[in-house]
Amino acid sequence: MKTLILALALIFISTPAMAQKKGKESAYERVMRTGTLKCGIMLWPPYFEADANTGKISGMGADLFDAMGKLIDLKIEYTQIIVGQQVEELRSGRIDAVCNDGPYVFSAIKFVDYSDAAYYAPAYVYVSADDDRFHEAGDINNAAYTVLGIDGDITLILAERNFPQAKRVSLPAITDASSLLLSIVTKKDDATITDPLLVDGFNATNKPGLKALSGADPVAVYPIGFSTRKGEQELLNMLNAGIAALWNTNTAEKILRQYSPDGKAFMPIAKPYERLK
Repeated sequence: MKTLILALALIFISTPAMAQKKGKESAYERVMRTGTLKCGIMLWPPYFEADANTGKISGMGADLFDAMGKLIDLKIEYTQIIVGQQVEELRSGRIDAVCNDGPYVFSAIKFVDYSDAAYYAPAYVYVSADDDRFHEAGDINNAAYTVLGIDGDITLILAERNFPQAKRVSLPAITDASSLLLSIVTKKDDATITDPLLVDGFNATNKPGLKALSGADPVAVYPIGFSTRKGEQELLNMLNAGIAALWNTNTAEKILRQYSPDGKAFMPIAKPYERLK
């Protein structure tokens, strides 16, 4: 009897310690338990936009990752986060992953893990379409000119590396993308670095719009997929398999082509196979 009591006591004493040692639930375990991937997003049209009345998220990113969710039987729940706050949001567990993320900010690479690319996105230098002072990207590299960005985005990092002579100015991280581009069209600032899909949508309703200076070569090309908290390998494995399923079923390219019919605004994933000849 004493032996039984001692054994039970050891179980009750050791269980909390064992639980503590095991640690809190991983993002993968949470996703599997709920059947839902809580995905952080940054509003950036046409990738992600929120309906002003309903809050419903739409856009290319939503179409792409919702399609992946259907393929792997997973609900995707979008949560808005602020540009540059990805690391903190992942660490807190408020979100399981960040959708449409990539190594935009090089300093974040040490603190998060990235999935395989769902597609590649180029970034170009843009100025107002009626600004005749600039003919190629290198013209921006002058102390007389200002490159505008948003805190936590790619612009200022790329400007520092490519145009060290130019002045760099940033807007708060909560700034919407259209305000960034309006500052260039109105010539409050001289240039910015961003993606063509954003500019194409802006140019459709804002004249004279923006023009790219980089020519055929982008200033940078980024792999776009998911980011997760460091060490979430099981979750990354699942997301990588989902991305592969998007391309293996021809789903991804159909969605991307809806937003860029000529395919110039994105770079697809090379197929890892070819037909026997």
